[in-house]
Amino acid sequence: MNIYEHHEVLGWFFLPEDPDNRVPGVLKWDPAKGAEIELIGSFSTPAIPSLKPGVVYDIPDEMVASMPVQTIYLEADNGKKYSIWDAWMSSCSYNIHGEQRRNGDPESECWTSGKPYKEQWLSRLVYVGDHVLPEGEIFTEATFCIDELYYLVNDSRILPPEWCQMKWVERPGEILENGTFLSPYVLPVLGGFQAGKFEGNTEDARYSINTVATRPWISEATQADPWLKLRFMLKHQRHGLVLPISVDASISITLRKNGEETEDLAGIASELLDQFAPIHDLMRLATFQPCGVYRIDLKQKNEDNNEPARILEDLGFTSDDIDPSSANTGHLLKKPKFGEVARPHERHDDESVVFTLNDVSLENFLEKREYLTSTNGAISPWCILIGLCGYFSNYAEEYISQSFAAAEGFHKLCLGKGDSNEQEQKYSLNGRLKELYSLLPQEIQEKLKFNVDEWAGCAVKARNYAAHGGPMRPNNSTNLSDRYVIAVSVFLVTYLVVLNELGVPAEKICDALLNHPKLLIVMRYCDEVHSMLES
Repeated sequence: MNIYEHHEVLGWFFLPEDPDNRVPGVLKWDPAKGAEIELIGSFSTPAIPSLKPGVVYDIPDEMVASMPVQTIYLEADNGKKYSIWDAWMSSCSYNIHGEQRRNGDPESECWTSGKPYKEQWLSRLVYVGDHVLPEGEIFTEATFCIDELYYLVNDSRILPPEWCQMKWVERPGEILENGTFLSPYVLPVLGGFQAGKFEGNTEDARYSINTVATRPWISEATQADPWLKLRFMLKHQRHGLVLPISVDASISITLRKNGEETEDLAGIASELLDQFAPIHDLMRLATFQPCGVYRIDLKQKNEDNNEPARILEDLGFTSDDIDPSSANTGHLLKKPKFGEVARPHERHDDESVVFTLNDVSLENFLEKREYLTSTNGAISPWCILIGLCGYFSNYAEEYISQSFAAAEGFHKLCLGKGDSNEQEQKYSLNGRLKELYSLLPQEIQEKLKFNVDEWAGCAVKARNYAAHGGPMRPNNSTNLSDRYVIAVSVFLVTYLVVLNELGVPAEKICDALLNHPKLLIVMRYCDEVHSMLES
């Protein structure tokens, strides 16, 4: 199941500790909102304050908020299993009936029992494929499919078209006697699964970028009947036949212990999800835009849950024919971060990648990221910086504050220019900005063309205005538009310093400044900075 698509599943819901109490309902997945469960009934019937019998009442928010967070299991109508993790109740209604007196005292406050009518639960995480508790240490591997990742890998699976010799056509483009015009060209594709195109390690995890390309199904049955193989490859649509050709990339993450790899080392799902953070950062830096995750596969250690692979083997397919991701694997639906809903079917812009893993290896990126974020507190400005890549806020003052926080924090904590009292006294914001600019290669400085003294001075005024709620002196005032473009230029310089620290070639950076769609917008802001400084 893909994260970016809407899903709706009917079935029976129950709590892990009470499997016999099953409640009908529907699970709805919205990629922007997460999971919503609508139950026709309830898991329990609590006592509620006396109300008029025979009427449906909504339970007060404070009572709803007091309900504990739950793991909820779902068995769909088709038999498929779902685990809804960390679900919380958002609303509930009861049909009031009957009457009870507290302690049997007819004069005491009246209480009634409620017949369950409807409950609504929300969640950000749904595991598809099995009934599993979130604290279960059974997952050995997580595989993420991400927008734009393939273009960082630059895997040459599709080869240039070639003319295919056919016995009834002597030359390509030949017109036959009956007027038929044929162009017998083929598009060769190196199909199959390839693991470890790029690899890298951290102390806690191992990363492997894999590619998969269209390949025919191969079995004893398809080998004996080539037309059967062709049928597996074709989509039969009402307008005719379609032969899809696809090439994709994913990244698999396994856990390490004390920097060492252990076979089938298992952990809880959140441990594997946490290790995705470096790859998220890589994608934002390499593309200068949000890149959504459209699929997450979680591999279980339990070998008894390998039914899909066994079915394919029973049909005659060998282990080489079966996608490894199908074996002993469930899917995780995880609510994306704001602005990071995947859009895999949108058109890719050839200029939307700043650098690839051929420019900066995965191993080197992981090492450099670890170095830049290892200082106490360094992860905070780093995360702010990552979040601003390709982001243009509608709230100007927010963007201004964040841009300066990223620049100052990156210089101070990530580069280690202020983690002591002596260094702290040495650097003012003006000095930090000048030093950041000086770290850029000469050819990049020539693209920006800032008078560094004037630029840094103007930036300090803009920061002070934002930090102190207005100008400290009358002559320090600038309009909001000017402060915004200054902040954009400050962030750009910081971002380019990060690329330089990662080892991205200067010529790649210069090319991106000239051609990348979003960096072109940033460069136009820099033109406004030039005009402002000259006026």
